[in-house]
Order: sequence, then structure tokens, then C-alpha cells
Amino acid sequence: MQSIFDDLDDKKKELKGYLDLIDYLDSSNLLLNDKNDLFTVNTSLVKTAKGTVYLILYNLIEATMRESVLVIHDKMTANSEQFDNLRIQLQHKVLLRARKDTIDLKKMLENMNGNIAIAFHQASLSSKHLFSGNIDSTEIKKVGEIYGFSCNTDYNQTKHGSDLRTVMRHRNDLAHGNKTFSSVGSEKSAQALRQLSNEVIAYICEISDNIQDCIDNKTYLNQASTP
Repeated sequence: MQSIFDDLDDKKKELKGYLDLIDYLDSSNLLLNDKNDLFTVNTSLVKTAKGTVYLILYNLIEATMRESVLVIHDKMTANSEQFDNLRIQLQHKVLLRARKDTIDLKKMLENMNGNIAIAFHQASLSSKHLFSGNIDSTEIKKVGEIYGFSCNTDYNQTKHGSDLRTVMRHRNDLAHGNKTFSSVGSEKSAQALRQLSNEVIAYICEISDNIQDCIDNKTYLNQASTP
């Protein structure tokens, strides 16, 4: 998980820098470059910049969740966990993926190494299909129930991830061209947008810590199979 925490820190720094830029644009009428050229900052530009924040946030959310789930599977593989020892919810999810996606049986057999259970869950796992581009706190709770990690967070800091639905909705509208960046960015002030960003980041950080606990305590296994 350390690489995920490091990547999350990098994404947090990127977001902070961009929010600082929005604050600067929001308080400036003119920008001067090193060639002494003046650029007029209008409200439309500021709104467009604010709209982009939702894409940056969603990138942070999806990347962190996707890579965290892959780490759980890596641990399962490294520990040669038997399929029967996995949580019932996780067994069902692996079987559902196998039924939904096309599995290369030849490749699966070549990489079996005597453990069909491990080969099966590896073959059924596709990072491209872990999430459908619709990640909010409800989806994360569903994933938590499957893999056995807690979704409890400090409400005062995270609002229990309620802002993720706003981020997801705006991200989808922008990705599909349903709304302009300017219209999306007009909904919140720069200060309110920073507050929302802080709450989203706090939620994802606490969920990441919970996933680390899941890995450390092997809560992705049936309780009966855990030593």
C-alpha cells in the first residue's frame, strides 16, 4: 500500500497547487508574464478552472480505489489464499466477474502452478473493469462489504464521503459533454470548492487506512479461516 499512499500524496499536492491557482485567478484581474504581456482574467476563465477540479478529484478517487483493490488481490496471491477461505461476498464477486468477462482458459492453465483457486481469481480480475466510472461513497461501501474493510470515517472531517456523489455527477457530465466546465464551475465559490476537496481527500485517506487494516488483518478471508 505504500506506493498508493505515495501516489495519493502526489495527487493531493497537484490538487492543492491547482486550488491555489484558482484562488489567485479569483483575486486577479490581470496577469503579467515574464515578457510583460498582460492577460485579462475574466469570470468565465475562473469558472472553467473550477470545473476542472472535479476531474482532478475523480482521478484521485478512482486511482486510489482501483489500486487498493489490486493490492488486496496481490496479497491474496502472495499468500496463496484458497478460494474457499475467501469471504463469501468475495467468492461471489470473483464468480460474477468470471461469468461476465471472457477468461482465457489456456493462459489460466499455463499460470496455474498447482493452485486453480489462485489462477481462477487472477484470471477473473481486470483492473479496467473494477469500477464502472461511477464511484461514490455508496459504491465504496459495497466494495468494503465484499473485501471486508471498514468504511467508518470521522464525519467532521469527511462528511462520510457524501461529496463524492457531487464529484461523480460532475465528472460524468463533463466526460460525456452534458455540461460545460464553466457551468459546473459556477456552482461553488473557490472557498467552498476547497472545502469540498478537503472533505473528499480526508475521506479517501481514511478509507485507504481502513484498507491497510484489512490487508494487515486479512479481513478479506472468512473469519473461520483466519488464525
